[in-house]
Amino acid sequence: MEKKLKRRIDLLTAYAIFTLLIFGYMAFSSFRKTVNTEKMDELTVKRINVVGEDGSLRMVISNETRQHPGRIAGKDLAKRKRPAGVIFFNNDGNECGGLIFEVNDTGKVINSGMSFTMDNYNNDQVVQMVNSEEYAGGKGKVRRGLVINEFPEGSSLPAFMDKYEAIKKIKDSTLRKREMNDLMSVEGSRRRLFIGRTLDNQSGLFLYDSAGKPRMEIYVDNTGSPQIKVLDVKGNSRNVLLK
Repeated sequence: MEKKLKRRIDLLTAYAIFTLLIFGYMAFSSFRKTVNTEKMDELTVKRINVVGEDGSLRMVISNETRQHPGRIAGKDLAKRKRPAGVIFFNNDGNECGGLIFEVNDTGKVINSGMSFTMDNYNNDQVVQMVNSEEYAGGKGKVRRGLVINEFPEGSSLPAFMDKYEAIKKIKDSTLRKREMNDLMSVEGSRRRLFIGRTLDNQSGLFLYDSAGKPRMEIYVDNTGSPQIKVLDVKGNSRNVLLK
């Protein structure tokens, strides 16, 4: 009798220990991060959000209707029309560049474009690979190449936009225009370099000073003639003779 009782106690003890181990494993597993991996041959979606471990955006792939409006300094920009493409976000969750593409056909004018951009920290684009085409009345305007811009150090797009919106509310048109020009000259983007084909069908290298004024042009014009020009701060140019 005692042996049977001892055997039952041993079985109950073993069962209790086994059950405790199972529940312990399940409880521990519930706190572990799970990795879900799926394989498929084809996926059709209207938008994909890639996020960091904290849930903040790293990349958005979207059509034009659902495209992200952009995010700077921790705040989403106002809803606006943006082309389809890919928008990139940095580790802070702010927009830092993108790849967009679009065609608009009004029946009279066709505009086709594609752009790959890299943004200044807390500001707009400073490096751009661009292809822009416009066709109307049997004629085309084409611009394609590499663009480099810059913003004054320490400037930010949110601060600029606050000032921009305030100036837009000025009723005096003369004062409004003057204030807008001052804002653009102090905090606006400045062109520094363009390499590619211009709207005038010139193919070459175009250099600008720190104020965004053109200072040197090396190109082949639309007649096929090579040109080298230097310009002063007022835009007056002179050719450099080629030997």
